[in-house]
Formats: sequence, structure tokens, C-alpha cells
Amino acid sequence: MTDKEKIINLFNKNLKGIDICLKSYNNKHSGKEGHFIEKKMEIKHNSKNEPDLYGYEMKKYSNKRNIINNFNNWNDDIKLNRNEFIKIFGNPNPNKNNRYSWSGYCVPKYNIYNSNGQIIKIENNDLIIYYSYSYDKRDNKENIPDFLKKDNIMIVIWKAEKLEKYINNKFNVKGFFTLKKIDNKYEKICFGKPFNFEFFIENFKNKKIIFDSGMYEGNSRNYSHFRGMNLLDDLIIEEY
Repeated sequence: MTDKEKIINLFNKNLKGIDICLKSYNNKHSGKEGHFIEKKMEIKHNSKNEPDLYGYEMKKYSNKRNIINNFNNWNDDIKLNRNEFIKIFGNPNPNKNNRYSWSGYCVPKYNIYNSNGQIIKIENNDLIIYYSYSYDKRDNKENIPDFLKKDNIMIVIWKAEKLEKYINNKFNVKGFFTLKKIDNKYEKICFGKPFNFEFFIENFKNKKIIFDSGMYEGNSRNYSHFRGMNLLDDLIIEEY
């Protein structure tokens, strides 16, 4: 039996056509369905840089699939703790008692400055977020520390070497599989081709992969992801 056949058998035996029941999971946990699927597919939850099952990475079916989860590298040279970073580079949410978050429109995109003066650039395949005071359109920007009142300050960097190792170890072994849900049941399993770091960089440049952050004040989790916008659908080659 091939490794792919083992995965298909696990899906057919443990998950296919079964009502998704999350009663035993924390209702406030956004990843509870993912944990339910992992348990059914006999995947042990871990943070290892390797494929989930028999050389294949499992991705929950969505039009915005996470490719990399909780993967931030702050630039320690700017000497800010996490909450200071969020307050300076993020925005308050009036619906949450003005709790600050680095999420939504204040999170930078590739090669274009946002209204918070931030941009993502690619330099020698490193992904770098820069802050520039002159591009910051916020009314209260004069309140930020004086040492940040300049342009082209590196605030986050993902080194190419680290990204390449992560992506190639996760996705460039045998590929990935994803599960399709109909109503409240998973009915199909799909397998996609492997992809490498060069594929990731190319699709970040054409904005099929984006950086997405949901970090907020008072919570220690990074909630920072690279998401593929319908990207993995184009790599699917088999469905069962």
C-alpha cells in the first residue's frame, strides 16, 4: 500500500461522511475544527518542520488557506516589546474599547505603502517590512517615539534561508492534501503537487500569497500567517 493510499484509507475510515462534532472543543478557539480533523486523521499536533502525514502536508479546505502559521521575526534592533509594537504600528478598534491590533488594513502588502506607512519588500528573497514616517497618514503619528520618525526602518524580517527551509520541508516532499466539505461533512480528499520556495516567492510577488496578521493587544499569540488566495486549488491533481 502506498503512502497516498494509507491517507485515503484513513480518510474513508475516520472522517468521510461523518457529521463534524465540536462539542468537546473550546468554542472560542478558531482552530477547533482543524484539531478535530487532525484527530480523525491520526495526526499528532506538533510544531515540527515536516509534513503532517506520510510525507504530505494537510491543509484545511478554504479559499484562503494558511501556508505558514505564526511565523514572525521581529527586528530586535528597534527595541520594542510586543505590545509596544502593536500600539505603534497598529490601530485602535473602537468596537473593542479601543484595543490596539496589528490587523486588517494596517497590515502591509507587497510593494505598496499603506496608510500606516508600512510596506513589504523582497530583497535577495528576504521578506522585509519597512516603516516610513513620511508615508504614515495617521493623525496621531507625531506621538510615536522620536527614534522611529524616519524612513525605511526595518521592523520585521523573514530571512530567505529560514523561509526556504520551512517551505521545502513542509510542501516539497510529496505535496499536500486537502479535504472538501459538503454541508457539515467532509466528502472528498484532494492531493496537490509539491511546491518549493521559488514558487512561494513568485506567488508572493504576484499577490496570490499575502501576509495576514491578526495580532492584538493583550494576547501573546502571533496570529500571523502567509495565506494562499485560491493558490493551492491550481496545484490539485487528484480527487477521491
